[in-house]
Amino acid sequence: MRLLAFFATLIAFAGLILAGLELRSAMTTPLPPTETRAAQSSALQQTRRDEPQPPRQWPAVFGEEIKEEKQPPTLPTPPRAALPPPPPMPPIESLGYTLKGMVRTDAQDGTGDWAIVSHPTGDRLVRVGDSLSDGVEIISITQEGIWVDRAGTRALLGFEEQ
Repeated sequence: MRLLAFFATLIAFAGLILAGLELRSAMTTPLPPTETRAAQSSALQQTRRDEPQPPRQWPAVFGEEIKEEKQPPTLPTPPRAALPPPPPMPPIESLGYTLKGMVRTDAQDGTGDWAIVSHPTGDRLVRVGDSLSDGVEIISITQEGIWVDRAGTRALLGFEEQ
């Protein structure tokens, strides 16, 4: 490791010596007379002034400006006919659900309430928030029965009248 550092130091020292020699030669070389330098620079400036210069193209720092083309005015679209309201959903009992029984607790939020719902596929024990089928969710369990949400409409599944 020390050997590598030694060689790196020698290379840096050699570069320093070369830079010093270049500086010495630049300092000892005489400059051309000032008249010839002035004539060269003025001739250079004259050629630059006479030539047409292209416009400067600055890089787009904040993106390119988008120029919107004017569009012809669009014709107003005729108003669409109002869609007829969807047909009312069949009662929840037509899906085969019947309320068999329920248990209510004294909890204010109704979290302890549960009910037994019968269906041709079998009986189920349900609570608030459970889903009976796709799109049918239990909202609350009250004295009247089970309130369900069917695609935004509330329906009551009560006990069968005998």
